[in-house]
Amino acid sequence: MVKPARDPSVAPKCALIVDDSKTARRFLARILERYDMRVETAGSAEQALEFLGHDRPDVIFMDHMMPGMDGFEAVRAIKNKPATATIPIMMYTSQAGELYVSQARALGAVGVLPKQIKPVEVDALLQSLHLVDDESTDGASAEAPAVVPASVPDGAEVQRALRPADWDDLHRWLGEMLGHHGASLRGDIENSVAKLLDERFAAPVPAQVPRESRGRPSLTTFLVLLLAGLAATFFWLHQDSQRKWQAMAGQNSELLAALEDRRRADAEDAAGIRDYLDSERANLLRQYEDFLETLAWGINQSAVYEPGDVPLSDGRLEVVSGLMDRLRAVGYSGIVQLDVYTGNFCLRADSTGRWAPAPSESPADSCDRIGSVDGSRPSDLQSVAFANYRADLDLAGGPVRLIVEELGALASAAEYPASLQGVTAGDWNRVAAANNRVQLRLFPDTDLPAGTWGSASAL
Repeated sequence: MVKPARDPSVAPKCALIVDDSKTARRFLARILERYDMRVETAGSAEQALEFLGHDRPDVIFMDHMMPGMDGFEAVRAIKNKPATATIPIMMYTSQAGELYVSQARALGAVGVLPKQIKPVEVDALLQSLHLVDDESTDGASAEAPAVVPASVPDGAEVQRALRPADWDDLHRWLGEMLGHHGASLRGDIENSVAKLLDERFAAPVPAQVPRESRGRPSLTTFLVLLLAGLAATFFWLHQDSQRKWQAMAGQNSELLAALEDRRRADAEDAAGIRDYLDSERANLLRQYEDFLETLAWGINQSAVYEPGDVPLSDGRLEVVSGLMDRLRAVGYSGIVQLDVYTGNFCLRADSTGRWAPAPSESPADSCDRIGSVDGSRPSDLQSVAFANYRADLDLAGGPVRLIVEELGALASAAEYPASLQGVTAGDWNRVAAANNRVQLRLFPDTDLPAGTWGSASAL
């Protein structure tokens, strides 16, 4: 059915949704927007009361269980103010029972809906409050949006959520209706035959007539008449049965058409849920990748170590152990890799025979050697505390694994001068110092950590 255009001169009705669940607010808003309603949302009862201080909606949908002020307290506060007391409030909750419904109505709520609100229930409510007309609700019901779960379910839960609540009841009703109709038809036939036989055998005996004008009916004539009556009765019953079965067939056709419409609506709902889940997962993946990239970038800001120092020192152990604890807290599973690089310095031997950076003002082409400073050799890679920490990690195992790679001068973070000619030792060694570094890289086992599906709060 084509939905009639809304008169632009008439202001749209306004609905206020109060729910601490962003997913629940989004789902109910999508249903109400199909009725050309202006939808406002509040994440708590306190925000709803603040909104009502400057605006007046036509209807309020109030969740029951919320942090801080709950739904009952909010309804009581709204009904106690003359400016907002006449606004209809519909409670919705996962609780059940007459006690809860009685409490809600006693506080002033017009009714209670289940937490998993169906579009048809919203349609009936809006009509009862005269917020929408009948012709606009036809199109809105047919285009009811997909249900968005508050927390993202697995495949089995999605299938249960998509199964209509009244599907089994509908099949059971159809079977009972057909059985009742068959039993009723058989009863009608039996009663009609019994009534006909009673009338035949209870017929009065005709008055005596003179023997000369009286004809004695034979048994054959009686049986023929009886069979003719039975045939006429069964023919009438057959015609009546045909009419009833044709009416039943028409009802079945309408029922099958309704079922087919419901299946199409369910398929559209399932497609909407899949699209929403794909979008949410892509958003979480982007957040997770940004988190890992930011974490690695922050640690790599202190990647450089001084010539002659131990790359994996006690100070770096403190940074790395803190990083490992943080990754475990967010459910990370994978590898933390430390790539140790050494710079090629312009060196001269001192009086003890140890290699040290040449004086800054001396020409670079006068260096005795280009290489790593004593203390940056592979044998001096890590402190005793760092070595013990690595051994404990290997022994304990776990989802976060630490790997150290000694890459020497394999890759440069800063480019060395193309030639030693005209370059001082100080200029050369500043480049070498930038290449003297410990670079952190993260290699997750999965694209998302455990426990973050449906929420990015852990990041």
